[in-house]
Amino acid sequence: MPFTSIPIIAARGTAYEVGYQIGVAALPLLRAMRAETRAEYGAGWETLLRQSAPFQNATRQQLPRVFTEMRGVADGAQIPFDDFFLMSVEELLYAEVKDNGLDAPYGAREKSKGCSDLAAASPATRDGHVWLAHNNDLDARAREQLTLTRFCVTDEPEILAVTVGGWFISIGMNNAGLALTGNQLNANDSRAGIPRLLAVRDILAQRTVDAALNAALRPERASSYNNIISSRDGRIVNVEGSATAAALTWSHERGGALAHTNHYLAPDMERFEADEPHLAMSATRCARALDYARKYHGEIDFEICARFTRDHVYAPWSVCKHAGQSVTVFSALIDLTAAKLWLAVGNPCQNEFVAHELN
Repeated sequence: MPFTSIPIIAARGTAYEVGYQIGVAALPLLRAMRAETRAEYGAGWETLLRQSAPFQNATRQQLPRVFTEMRGVADGAQIPFDDFFLMSVEELLYAEVKDNGLDAPYGAREKSKGCSDLAAASPATRDGHVWLAHNNDLDARAREQLTLTRFCVTDEPEILAVTVGGWFISIGMNNAGLALTGNQLNANDSRAGIPRLLAVRDILAQRTVDAALNAALRPERASSYNNIISSRDGRIVNVEGSATAAALTWSHERGGALAHTNHYLAPDMERFEADEPHLAMSATRCARALDYARKYHGEIDFEICARFTRDHVYAPWSVCKHAGQSVTVFSALIDLTAAKLWLAVGNPCQNEFVAHELN
């Protein structure tokens, strides 16, 4: 099914005001997501609400602006704040928490996310620009929940991000010259703390690579994605994290190009892997990403990145994924040097990339 457009939300003001504007604009999406999630967990929802209290406390203490923005979203969307906050706590909503003392109630979601990434800077790119390619795999229903959101919070860089439900950021870039892409990881050391989904919002509020890296590595984190932090000055760092550890790989250590999917690659991090059954599905996509990084070294540009996102080698476990529990719901190409993002909603082999720029 072709998708030709995506809702665009723009919000400006204080953290609360931006959140409130987003909540109002995304009210139907967020209320539907809340109803669906509550129904999915049934009676277990009340247990999850109680378990989310320490996650709330950590976020309030460590990320007060993010916490305030969330209050605005909940108020604007007319959703109880505790419910909205819990919607951000993947550490509780996904089945991996059963292994970490958090005792998720029955009905915890399967690990259904997937992402494929290629990130490159000079000397790996044709024009010397910083190029990023990202495919995002989710339940097919998420295609209808996607928005492109501009966050213009007072005293923060402007952010242009692809979100689920208007506020939950998947990938994005800011006008300080930073971008964040990456992949879900499933670690065996998850704990109560700042939800990894909220750490994403904090990373994109930073102005330097060092500050963004510190945000990704906050000791109070509950877990971590594989965060790929890129800067228009040509620095790219892959942060393969868990709750208690992380391995950093810089693009200049790999000839300018990095690639990653949904499993741990760093030898020191393999002991944290909690998703053995799905390793093969991630490994096939990672092999293709690494193939592109090697084969097209010095040539990576828009066309190569677009070709990567449309790759069907190893189907059905391909970079462009059409079948299974998760499918490709969007693809994004970023020329960070030019502050430009191209977005294709749905499978990129069936849908055109549409350009968007930071103001």
